[in-house]
Amino acid sequence: MEKEELILRNKFLDLARNAYFKNIMTHSTFLNLYEQTIFEMIQNELPNVKSIMFGGYSEAERKVVCFYCDEKPEFDMLEYIKVAPANKKFADELTHRDFLGALMNLGIERHMIGDICIVDNVAHIITFKSMADTIINELGTVKHTKVVLNKESIDDLKTVNRVEYKKINIPSERLDSIIGSIYNISRSKVNMYIDAGKVFINSRQCLSHSMKVKDGDIITVRGLGRARFLGISSTSRKGRLFAETEVFR
Repeated sequence: MEKEELILRNKFLDLARNAYFKNIMTHSTFLNLYEQTIFEMIQNELPNVKSIMFGGYSEAERKVVCFYCDEKPEFDMLEYIKVAPANKKFADELTHRDFLGALMNLGIERHMIGDICIVDNVAHIITFKSMADTIINELGTVKHTKVVLNKESIDDLKTVNRVEYKKINIPSERLDSIIGSIYNISRSKVNMYIDAGKVFINSRQCLSHSMKVKDGDIITVRGLGRARFLGISSTSRKGRLFAETEVFR
């Protein structure tokens, strides 16, 4: 086991033990997909406590794991913040990197921030309540654009259209074929992402190029994005498959 995995494993064990012996709810910081994979691998080593992962909404990539003994936690430690340009007409085109960079410039560490959903140049940021006031009070610009910030509810976030529908043409339901069609990249590039451990199916790392993707599976390619495979909609006379997908923004 590598040093990073060992440190993470011990953190999970400490949180679980505290929940068990003190009969309280404990939680991690936001976990990336690799860290979630480590957690899944060591669950049988944990004391007799319950655990659940949540990232603010059902399709979240970055998630917090909670340990508890009795009642299921409400995840009331999370806060939702909307960040919008003060003047849309003169705003830069803002990307995920721009918003994340602005937060990092405040001295906020990455594991304190969950997903950043960007729709129509507006970011919807998930973080901990302990970080919310710092972000709202200190984040004034993103790139060269002045922004305004407001807290929002999880219900507000649910109304945000975070997906874009995309129809793809594929030879089969193999993972490598689907990734290549969604992101318009060559099979060799797809193979590089898979071999490097950057591909996840439903938050679990996948190293199989030929794995058959099932309806509803969420595919994450680190560095490219995430998409949900909705299934085959039709077949051409030559046997090509037409599939429906949802690409997350």
